[in-house]
Amino acid sequence: MSVFLIIKSLLRRKVVTALLLLQLAVTLGLVVNSLLLASAAKELVDQPTGLSLEQILTVWVKPTSKTLRLQPALTDLISRQLTAVRQIPGVEAADFVNQIPLRQGGSNWNIFERDRQDESNVDSVPYYYTSEQIFQVLGVQLITGRLLTQQDWGIDNILLTEKLAKQLFAEQNPIGKVTNNGTVVGVVSDFYSQRYASHPFYGQIVFGPLHRAEQGYQLIVRVAQGQSEAVRKQLTDVIRNAEPQMDIGTVLRMDENRDDVFRSEIGLATLLSVLSGLMLLVAMISAYSHAHFHALQMQKEVGIKRALGASKARVLLDVLSESWLTTAIGAGFGILVCYGLNISLAKVISIPAVPVWLPLLTMLLLLLCVTLATWYPARIATRISPATATKTL
Repeated sequence: MSVFLIIKSLLRRKVVTALLLLQLAVTLGLVVNSLLLASAAKELVDQPTGLSLEQILTVWVKPTSKTLRLQPALTDLISRQLTAVRQIPGVEAADFVNQIPLRQGGSNWNIFERDRQDESNVDSVPYYYTSEQIFQVLGVQLITGRLLTQQDWGIDNILLTEKLAKQLFAEQNPIGKVTNNGTVVGVVSDFYSQRYASHPFYGQIVFGPLHRAEQGYQLIVRVAQGQSEAVRKQLTDVIRNAEPQMDIGTVLRMDENRDDVFRSEIGLATLLSVLSGLMLLVAMISAYSHAHFHALQMQKEVGIKRALGASKARVLLDVLSESWLTTAIGAGFGILVCYGLNISLAKVISIPAVPVWLPLLTMLLLLLCVTLATWYPARIATRISPATATKTL
């Protein structure tokens, strides 16, 4: 059947055809943008963190006794807890920290080079009060300078992540530079610090005691490969045995912390993936209904074609050709819809621009779905015999 005859056939059913074209256009536009949002969310969740997520355990703890929440009892308490935790089989290192990487915390400062405040100021940088085993726990590597040691305890010597050092000092040697937070003695490899800091990979490490623990603190533990579950089962009891007067939170692996931080993005990616599948399913159902109804309407026409010598394959191709043309026209409008929707969404949320290949790929997917949906009605049309179709003529 020629394109002209197919279009003429479609124009005989203007309302139904218009509704089908509208649905196909909206489906393509929504699927493309849903896939973009789902892909962006997945990339955010799967981005490298610089941490061995499955080998690091974290647990929030808080002394129930007011005396234990203050110095000097607090330092003694933390020392007893860490000594006990480090003796658990499978534990490679353990330390305390005021806040853990990945999680949003309240311990953020600005930082700048003292002689260049206006040029170098960085507004929000997480800082970590901790001690010597933190580097082994996090698995960070020394880039330049030296690591902090026990001799730096309580002294204004700080250690920066690599990205932060480059932001502050560009290509200059950061070692010995004096900031408002202390003197830089070393730079370590980047790790994901906080999502809403000035940059997720900015961080500064300070060795010193926690002055108080009214909000609690974190114990962070690195375990041997494959030992996370075994250590997790023992960790709460070991901490409580070291000091019974403790509130102890849930022990989490670092990948579980990550999933919790990005829960909304993970949920969005899942929801949009399901939504895309449902929209394609609805498009298939509509295409099936349209093709089936049309096949019943054109019984006489098909019968005449068969009587004039048209093969079943030719009849099948005629029916499918109408579906293909309808899909192509609807998808053409859908490309305009997807770009328009993308521009509108970009004004209110963060969404990537539509790459040229994605609407075309989605168009092929839509064409495949419609072909599968209309195959059975098209097969029904080929089974109509000339005698059945023409007996009422």
